[in-house]
Amino acid sequence: MPFLLDTASAIKRRFGFQDQSVSESVPCTPDLLKSVSRDHHLASTQSVFATSAVRRISDMDDDDHGGATGSEVAARRHAQSFEFSEDPSFWKDHNVQVIIRLRPLSGSEISVQGHSKCVRQESCQTITWTGHPESRFTFDLVADETVTQEKMFKVAGLPMVDNCMGGYNSCMFAYGQTGSGKTHTMLGDIEGGTRRHSVNCGMTPRVFEYLFSRIQKEKEARKEEKIKFTCKCSFLEIYNEQILDLLDPSSSNLQIREDVKKGIYVDNLKEIEVASARDVLQQLIQGSANRKVAATNMNCASSRSHSVFTCIIESKWESQGVTHHRFARLNLVDLAGSERQKSSGAEGERLKEATNINKSLSTLGLVIMNLVSISNGKSLHVPYRDSKLTFLLQDSLGGNSKTIIIANISPSLCCSLETLSTLKFAQRAKFIKNNAIINEDALGDVIVMRMQIQQLKKEVSRLRSLVNGGVENLDNDTSSLSFLGSPGQFKWEGLHGSSSPLMPEKRMSQKKDYEVALIGAFRREKDKDIALKALKAENQAAMQLAKQREDEIKSLKMILRFREAGVKRLEAVAAGKISAETHLLKEKEEHLKEIEVWRTQVDRNQEVTRFATENLRLKEEIRRHAFFSLCHSFYSQ
Repeated sequence: MPFLLDTASAIKRRFGFQDQSVSESVPCTPDLLKSVSRDHHLASTQSVFATSAVRRISDMDDDDHGGATGSEVAARRHAQSFEFSEDPSFWKDHNVQVIIRLRPLSGSEISVQGHSKCVRQESCQTITWTGHPESRFTFDLVADETVTQEKMFKVAGLPMVDNCMGGYNSCMFAYGQTGSGKTHTMLGDIEGGTRRHSVNCGMTPRVFEYLFSRIQKEKEARKEEKIKFTCKCSFLEIYNEQILDLLDPSSSNLQIREDVKKGIYVDNLKEIEVASARDVLQQLIQGSANRKVAATNMNCASSRSHSVFTCIIESKWESQGVTHHRFARLNLVDLAGSERQKSSGAEGERLKEATNINKSLSTLGLVIMNLVSISNGKSLHVPYRDSKLTFLLQDSLGGNSKTIIIANISPSLCCSLETLSTLKFAQRAKFIKNNAIINEDALGDVIVMRMQIQQLKKEVSRLRSLVNGGVENLDNDTSSLSFLGSPGQFKWEGLHGSSSPLMPEKRMSQKKDYEVALIGAFRREKDKDIALKALKAENQAAMQLAKQREDEIKSLKMILRFREAGVKRLEAVAAGKISAETHLLKEKEEHLKEIEVWRTQVDRNQEVTRFATENLRLKEEIRRHAFFSLCHSFYSQ
């Protein structure tokens, strides 16, 4: 594909991907797609940036040892690491997974603090912050710097795709300070264009490669169901609290809408249908090239916006006359890094960006804190709408989604406070409770139910003929019935002249089965008749209630006429047309009539009728429970 290769080459040149022989003379450039561990600003930062070259992503592990002696490098490589394995059963009982990922020490960190670290990993699930006082944290997984991109995908990305294929909304987002490795985790090295990904390729390309392989397997395995899949992708960024379409740079300040059917979505956001991982990769490269990046003291290619790559996966298939429609929304979020103004040296436009980034991340933290409080029984408002980020991710945080949070941290003493802050954020997020459900609709249920009703009517007819001794007249297709609790599930061969006589025990067992099925059929018929009578009684009560309401309106109108007549007489008395005695006599007469109207209305009180109707309904409920108890005791015998 020459076009895609040319596009990849252009992106590589734009973002500084060069061969090592060339990169020695290339200055540091904004490089969103590089999956390097970000350098931190200390006293020697300027000289480091002035002399260091843009490193290839595949050489990240070797380059990050810059400034260390051979023995130090060897010590690092032989440092204790903890093995962990995938747990396929995790998502059956959990809807939120929190993973801590440590990146290697950068060259600038080693040159200032050596190999001193602010954290100590104790197992594959626990990590300790070694400040004063020490703080110990437990998570679903703690991945050290030796964990590869492939291993991270198998633990987090692969089950997420399986959840999506099962109809669950899923979300993965990377959180952490600037330069902690979020973009490396989510995107990684995608400079290979359409070729197979490198070892440093990030989560997003791997997710879609696996997704389309799963789709292909599903199509082959379910050909009879005529299953069809549709995937639509969109790519946006939230920059200075404005939503921008990365696949359509001409758009600006898009708005978030909320719909009962569609849920939360971005209006006028471009969606592109994709059919392969190669199509997705092309959109990733195009969108990433449009993303806002800038150099700061902490990171030579700092993401200045939050990015959200969304894929909507829909599937349709037919089964037993019913058309099923299943859909899932997959969000892959690369958050902008939290940063301190003193450390980043942000000024002017960079300072404005940092302010908006920290504001949205602060709102995210508050949302998570309130969600945790709610899960503990408190009643609090969750400020989703206080930022575009939390509003957009509302379903992923406490809603209908299975969510993975990857908290990226630096182990260096230079980032001790930021690392502690990230660990506390992740600890709170661990207690979020989501309510993920399968998004599936089915059409054609009414038709199928009507067919089943017809079959049940035939079954009742056959059972009645069985009771009347008409066994020999049963249709030969009786054995084809397969409704639960019906005679169609029993062996009928003996009733059609089978040569092998039934044993007495089998005859008794079969007779018992017939009795159970017959009682069940009669029970359904009786329930139907009783329910119909109950509905008629309720309908009659409702009609009576409506008539009483109509009579009440007539009574009120009559009382109103009495009052109007009294007003007119008072006006006539004031004008001298009639005497006061005449007015008082008329007034007394009308008061007596009004009292009579009120008495009639009290006798026909609507509340009494309503209570009577409710009483009928409750009696019906009691009768049903008693009948069900009787049937249950019979079946248990």
